[in-house]
Amino acid sequence: MPRHTADTAPDLRVTVADTASGTGGLLVREMVAQQMRTTTTAIYRSITYVSLWVLLLCSLTFAAVQVWALRGYLPGRLPAPAAWALPVALQVLVLAAELILLSSAVTRSSAVQWTAGAVMAIGYGAEITAHIHQGGRDLVTVTLVVMSTLLALCWTLLALALRAGISDADALVIEQRARTAAPAPVAPVEVPAAPPAPAPQPEPQPEPVELEPEPVPELKPAAWYVPEPVPPTDTAPDLRDTDADTDADTDVPEPGAALSDVEMDAVVHMIVTETNPPRSYREMEARYRELGYVGGAVRLRESWKRVTAQPTEV
Repeated sequence: MPRHTADTAPDLRVTVADTASGTGGLLVREMVAQQMRTTTTAIYRSITYVSLWVLLLCSLTFAAVQVWALRGYLPGRLPAPAAWALPVALQVLVLAAELILLSSAVTRSSAVQWTAGAVMAIGYGAEITAHIHQGGRDLVTVTLVVMSTLLALCWTLLALALRAGISDADALVIEQRARTAAPAPVAPVEVPAAPPAPAPQPEPQPEPVELEPEPVPELKPAAWYVPEPVPPTDTAPDLRDTDADTDADTDVPEPGAALSDVEMDAVVHMIVTETNPPRSYREMEARYRELGYVGGAVRLRESWKRVTAQPTEV
């Protein structure tokens, strides 16, 4: 006969089969909590629907009783339409305030909800005041006062409960949307390391090529221009007695004074012929300015052409 041990684990296949779908990976306390949430939600919905319809039927029935009672409080000499119009209008106002109070809980409009609550309180207050002052201290009057108070309290509690339930449901939906919209963490992707690049091979260097020296052409001496003497004018003074002074003034003009073309040619000729080989145009111009002579660049370039009889070096 086979022996059975007390520590043998139970067969879990039957338990898993009896478990509802979608709860296989939950713990026991999580499953109980989920079932309690489902039951509570169903009860809340059922109680809300039942309470709404019961309150609506009770309000309609009690409105008819209130109209009958208020009609008895009014004096008998009033005509029938006026005697019935006042109680009916008061009950319609109370019922409208109750429905508006309930709908404002859905739309969550605080201003409308407070206004509807105030109108409902005024309507029930008028009814209770009429029962207390006009009715006797009998059971009917007490019942009417108690029923008016209970109906007003029940409508207020139902509106508050509906508003709280809608707020909680919206909060859950907003939280779920925020979780869905949040980007999921992306796992880092390992990129394989690239193989090392081969070492660049040195390029062959070209062999040096020996260049033959080119012959340098001989420079021919430039023909220098000798300025012609300026003929004396009629108004010029007689310079025969001061030949030495005139020659000195004509050959080397004073720096800083305005020069004529002949004087500028003489200065340019002097500067050019100071060195061997003669100065270029750039060197001559620098030396001309260094000595303090004045004259425009255009005139100086034309004087250089006249003296050297060659184009200006750039």
